[in-house]
Amino acid sequence: MAYLDERKIVTREKRLSSLSHFNGTLEQLKNESGGSEIKQRIRTFTQINEDEIIAALRALSSIEQAAVVVHGVAGCASSGLFFNFEHEGNVYSTNLQEKDTILGSDSKLHKAISKIVEEVNPKVIFIVGSPVIAINNDDVNSVIFELEDEFNIKLIFVYSDGFKTKTSLGAYDIISHSILKKITEKSEEKENFLNIISFSEKEESLKAIESLLAEIGIESNVFPRFGSVDKIKKTGKATATVVLSADEGAYLAEELRDSFGVPYIKTDAPIGLQGTNSFLRNIAKVFGKEDEAEKIIQEKEKDFQKALSDQILSEKKIYFDGKLSDTPRFFTLFTRLGGEITGFSVQTLDLENRSVLQRLDAVPSLTPVIVGSGQYFEKANALSKLKPDYYISQTGSVSFAADQGVLPVSLKNSQIYGYSGINEIIKAIKSASIFTATTTSLYKEGWLKKSGSWYVKQETK
Repeated sequence: MAYLDERKIVTREKRLSSLSHFNGTLEQLKNESGGSEIKQRIRTFTQINEDEIIAALRALSSIEQAAVVVHGVAGCASSGLFFNFEHEGNVYSTNLQEKDTILGSDSKLHKAISKIVEEVNPKVIFIVGSPVIAINNDDVNSVIFELEDEFNIKLIFVYSDGFKTKTSLGAYDIISHSILKKITEKSEEKENFLNIISFSEKEESLKAIESLLAEIGIESNVFPRFGSVDKIKKTGKATATVVLSADEGAYLAEELRDSFGVPYIKTDAPIGLQGTNSFLRNIAKVFGKEDEAEKIIQEKEKDFQKALSDQILSEKKIYFDGKLSDTPRFFTLFTRLGGEITGFSVQTLDLENRSVLQRLDAVPSLTPVIVGSGQYFEKANALSKLKPDYYISQTGSVSFAADQGVLPVSLKNSQIYGYSGINEIIKAIKSASIFTATTTSLYKEGWLKKSGSWYVKQETK
């Protein structure tokens, strides 16, 4: 279903019955997500949960020819400074004070936009919402209507406020909706290149995929993260679109298909040998590059037989924390390295990605599963009971795992895609093996003895 005719995209909870709170077994999760709606749960206590504003800044701060102004207090924009360390960007704040929340903040937004135009003269300015203006109900669209003509520039309001959704991934839907309505150009004529949708991937990972595709003669157009306004404009002309993380970018790919006529290639993430092979074959088929892809696949399979046969995870138990769409290929890689999955955590589950659970048949039905970003206290509880050898995280902090006597492996800053990504993942695991985990937990013994689902309750209406 196309949503571009709507003024703004509805939340994942309403659109996809998205689940952000769960602590139970794989069997329970499959049973509770099998109907037309997913049974909802709530957490009566939550810990360190990333919100949609942080996710929005992660995706927007690296777009070339664009600037970002966070309309709110200075603290709401602070994470933008962190993302600027990764990639030079232009993030500003309207720096609202108490009186602004009472008397109105139109003048500060006007001043911030004027400053941005004067200093960097971008093609697009993204105005990111915040809890403050959501409470005050500021009429940002009226300011946009006035200033777009005055400065002859596209101003795009990103409707993030930190209240409407429980999953930070919803920010990527909001951004997708905004850029397709305001930047992407419709075209009947198609060009011979592939859209690659990225919202949170490392730049090195994206370059690895671009390089791999270039080897078989396919041009890539990466966006929105590490893309540009010009790259976003031409996305409607692509031969096809692929998403590196379906959890994050499926909505954008679907709208490009339904509203712009760009086919969506649904494929596994290029993680591990089998995942990368499948990724290449599916894309090569669309572009008529099957022979070129097969040649590379055959060469790489020979190169990686030794690395994968070393069984560095032999007789080791693994607890994995990552994106649900990536779990099948990570699990395949860990198993091929000799490991055993004893538990895992994912950010969110919804009607679109729940089918991934059916691909985890090799994982025992009573394997513990946590759904929700952050929540390290629940993960510490699980680690204290399961006692795995490794805690491998794709998305977040790992230091707490060492306090539970588990070797922590962070892949957050690693290049994980393609054939070169296999070496990087193995390297990260080997590096963790040289450390000695502690047994002094940050969490009290009373909590660790409780059921990990203590604060997760069935939602009642």
